Amino acid sequence: MSYRSLPLLFVLCLNAAEANDYLPSKWWPSKWGADDERGALNHLSPAKTLAAASLIKTGVIYDMGRVFEEEMPLFSLTPKPRKYTLSVPGAPSWGPLGENKLLWNEDYVSGHLTQDGTQFDALSHMGTDLGPGGDLNKIRYYNGHTHAAIGSGRGFSKLGVEKVTPIFTRGILIDIAALRGRTLNCGEEISVDDLVAALKRQGLTENVIEAGDALFYHTGWGRYWKVDNDKFNSCAPGLSDAAGDWVVAQHVLLVGTDNWSVEAIPGPDPKLFAPNHQKFLVENGIYIIENLDFDRLIDAKVYAFAFVVSTIPLKGATGSPVRPFAIR
Repeated sequence: MSYRSLPLLFVLCLNAAEANDYLPSKWWPSKWGADDERGALNHLSPAKTLAAASLIKTGVIYDMGRVFEEEMPLFSLTPKPRKYTLSVPGAPSWGPLGENKLLWNEDYVSGHLTQDGTQFDALSHMGTDLGPGGDLNKIRYYNGHTHAAIGSGRGFSKLGVEKVTPIFTRGILIDIAALRGRTLNCGEEISVDDLVAALKRQGLTENVIEAGDALFYHTGWGRYWKVDNDKFNSCAPGLSDAAGDWVVAQHVLLVGTDNWSVEAIPGPDPKLFAPNHQKFLVENGIYIIENLDFDRLIDAKVYAFAFVVSTIPLKGATGSPVRPFAIR
């Protein structure tokens, strides 16, 4: 099965007849309680925030987000492409009013918004179909919430992105592209040994990662952003399945990368699609930020920093555009 033939719904639902061995076992209730909707955000405490703030020595801010624009890569798994359009009607939109002749402009945004650009995945973004297909009571999300109970065509009653509170924590960046000495290739996997070796190269140890940290890794794939959008969208390097398990074991709050996937796509096993999305969001409540820009951090050789991000609280949405930044 080609990864391009998978549905845009993006619910990780392997056909039960062909993939029973690939379906995860029951992952709920969460260790934070059967009603929890925050997932790994539970690691974030005032003490964690203060510890992150202590990393700020120079006050320099490193922007980690990309410009949200019509020319950006718009990833899609189906022949129906995503579309984003910003319109400013009128010339200008309103006015002039008053003897002071005040006028103003307004924006109208249409199209796909929450899963494009530098974007944040909410826990409602991914689920697993425990089948047989078609039964919405068998589609399970983080903490075992079913699609029948929380999902609708107008958004999610639980696990929506509005439940994601502002994040201020410690960030750790692992530069895999520097370890390789090149940009990673399409579908190239990053192993646990790679992660540990890259940390060591940066003067950090494996145990530097603490519960509630934001963990980032650089593949170099961002070099194709707006340079070769077709290549950027066609595939991605990313964490191996075992590396994903290693990340989970670190109890991080979120994982971020410079492409649209936290796993290699296409991966080595054609019967699996995006297994790390599944284990992070669905099984462990670990959030994901995609399409980040690490260039400023890498140029400054900054690998540990205070990290700040906040989502737009779109009620019931599966994700949000974000503008994350590091402070050192």
